[in-house]
Amino acid sequence: MKRLPAALLGTALLTAALPAGAATVEEIAGSHVFERCKACHSAESGKQGFGPNLHGVVGRPAASLPTFMYSDALKAANIVWTEDNLRAWIAGNDKVVPGTRMRHVAITDRAEQDYLIAYLKTFGDSMGPEQARVLLDRAVGKVKSDGPDKAFAAFNDPKGGFVARDLYVFVFDLKGKYMASGGNPKLTGSDASNLHDAEGKAIVHEMINIANSTGKGEVDYMWLNRVDNRVEKKRSMIQRVGDYIVGVGYYFQ
Repeated sequence: MKRLPAALLGTALLTAALPAGAATVEEIAGSHVFERCKACHSAESGKQGFGPNLHGVVGRPAASLPTFMYSDALKAANIVWTEDNLRAWIAGNDKVVPGTRMRHVAITDRAEQDYLIAYLKTFGDSMGPEQARVLLDRAVGKVKSDGPDKAFAAFNDPKGGFVARDLYVFVFDLKGKYMASGGNPKLTGSDASNLHDAEGKAIVHEMINIANSTGKGEVDYMWLNRVDNRVEKKRSMIQRVGDYIVGVGYYFQ
């Protein structure tokens, strides 16, 4: 168990007698650290505040909630809220993203940072079309600005800013060969032209047809969700960039 600062230890112990599995001591301590954030933020799903909602923030692409007006600096930062990025932001957001509008009182104690992140991780939220669209737009921009080789390396890197929980960027060439896959970088270079979904749908052929006709679109198919190990509906947004098909997929009901 991590060290609890004395200021938090008493309140954590007083509230730790919860039903088994309801919360860890770290999460309880984090709820008390979060009191400093409540003036601007809420972790309740859908609740608005002066700052963006933090429900499901851990692992989410930054500046990806359609209901909040983010600063241009944060939208251009192209980061994902990994634990490391959140910890740096909590310690000094203006150093992570110069020009951000957020007024911030730094939390520099490492233990308090850990407790706050542990608390925020209890608020899960599935990624949806808004987050997939943001990730796809950033990936397309990356290919155009940095070129295919550097962009594909970033897509394959778990810390490259293009993997957000169950969202990741994949790339095919126009013959169906994997050029990158954030979900499984080992697929790079393999032939996926005959890849079918759980119901026999030729999904890569459909993506190639869309790329050669309209240049962008969506493909629905049935795919294994490794989070719950079930075959579920998945939708991939794709866009042609030169001789490549860039895509991001998300699960939906």
